Amino acid sequence: MYKKKKKNYLKNTDRRIDIGPAGRNLFISKDKQMQDRSARRIHGVMRAVSVLGILVVVTGLGLFMFGYLIPYFHSEFSVGEEEPGVSENSMSSGWESSIPLYNSMGLPVYEDEISLFVINSEKPVGADYIPDTVKVNEVQVQEKIADAVRLLVSAAKSDGLALNFSKGYVSYENQAVLFDKKVEELQKEQGLTIVMARSEAQQFVPMAGQCDDQSGMCVTVSGDPETFPDSQTYSWLKNNMGKYGFVFRYPADKEDATGHIADYTVLRYVGSVHAEAMQQRSMCLEEYISYLNSQ
Repeated sequence: MYKKKKKNYLKNTDRRIDIGPAGRNLFISKDKQMQDRSARRIHGVMRAVSVLGILVVVTGLGLFMFGYLIPYFHSEFSVGEEEPGVSENSMSSGWESSIPLYNSMGLPVYEDEISLFVINSEKPVGADYIPDTVKVNEVQVQEKIADAVRLLVSAAKSDGLALNFSKGYVSYENQAVLFDKKVEELQKEQGLTIVMARSEAQQFVPMAGQCDDQSGMCVTVSGDPETFPDSQTYSWLKNNMGKYGFVFRYPADKEDATGHIADYTVLRYVGSVHAEAMQQRSMCLEEYISYLNSQ
């Protein structure tokens, strides 16, 4: 009877364990057992938290590398390989770029099919050609050059110049209205026949479908075309606009190539690589495109 009670008492209070080769017995209290178990649980939780923390850090570094560093260095190396006269992108054709690249100014770099797309008498378009445009500084421009226009305006403002535009994208229908208005003006002022007036008008206002304004890649600076070359704005543009991808669309002494009288108020986006190449070679857009095609 006593042994049975002692056994139950030990079961409910203490635990006997065997230690050492001599088989000695040691009694451990329940409080000590609970403390040991608590310590083991805390240790296990701390290990789990440490492992979880390491996984979070590794995952974060991986996402940072693949989401930022790799695309950044890819774009830097790709832009660094560009040369004048060569397509600015490896895209074969089309107006969409699956992996946009950016130059040192933070502007997207487009393939030649975009940057050098031109509308003139030799490459006319119909009324169905309508580019995607956005409003920048009160005029509509091709959405792909919107950031370049904003940066150009901002840079001019930083140098104390207010760069305002009187015209951007012009639709086929609106160009037809402008052309007809010029024809009527020449008829009244110079007494020209309709045929002569239409021929003369094309030097000042291209016919509908033959005006590069329809591409949305041009902007016209507010000002008088005749006195503009003497302005501070003209001097600033001549020295700075190439960095932002712009050139003068109708420079002087290029009338035979452009079919348009000299007008330095009209700026055309071609991309910084082509702008630099055109400036070095003193070429207008038509001459530059012919030059590239002959290479």
